[in-house]
Amino acid sequence: MKDTIIRPPKLELFFSRLNEKFGKYVVLRGYDYLPVGYSNDIDVYVPKQDLARFFDCLRNLDGLETSISILISRLGLIKCELLLEGEVIPFDILYGFYYFGLEYQDCEQLTQNSMIHDSKLFSTPDLSDEVRISLLKELLHNKRIRSDKASYLLKMMGKCSSKLPTAFLDESTVQILNDSIIAENLYLPKISLHLKKELLNYNFSKGFFKTIQNIAVFAGVKFIFKNDYHSRIVG
Repeated sequence: MKDTIIRPPKLELFFSRLNEKFGKYVVLRGYDYLPVGYSNDIDVYVPKQDLARFFDCLRNLDGLETSISILISRLGLIKCELLLEGEVIPFDILYGFYYFGLEYQDCEQLTQNSMIHDSKLFSTPDLSDEVRISLLKELLHNKRIRSDKASYLLKMMGKCSSKLPTAFLDESTVQILNDSIIAENLYLPKISLHLKKELLNYNFSKGFFKTIQNIAVFAGVKFIFKNDYHSRIVG
């Protein structure tokens, strides 16, 4: 099944103006058709300290009518709609990668490993970071690997498997994941539970009180402050 490519007339100009005004940031996935088109949505990573400036830039691009509204807030994620010259574009802004407040991707590593896109208008992640984020997001939150991504992930894992392991994702687990995809065994609750335990230990080892704080912030954003949390940060 081929992707449906959406080509807003001013999309390339949008990325050009954003690059001029804000500078480089990382488009996490779905960048194959950018800057002229996209499929599904556009996901970008922006450091937390730059969020307010990023939103200000999005709303004030020379020669373009743009606005952005927050739909859903989560710790590390702001799901938005970008209105570009009257066209609505799903636009997700990430500033961290968390499962219930537990960080599963090093953002500094993500930025350092990223590469300038051929268009020179934004950066893209190293393949190992992109694959790791995709795998862990699904395994931690949904206990499985998405069937529509399984073949692609298996192919990409073959290109970067040696770079996938982290302090909580070891080589043996990577191999089990590889073998499971080959066997089309995509629902993996035991692996998911194992990763959650290792992730908790890893976060506590980095900083016990910081981890407790992140878990509390996650709960506060999701259940109490909701969208108002990020509205206060970005204006």
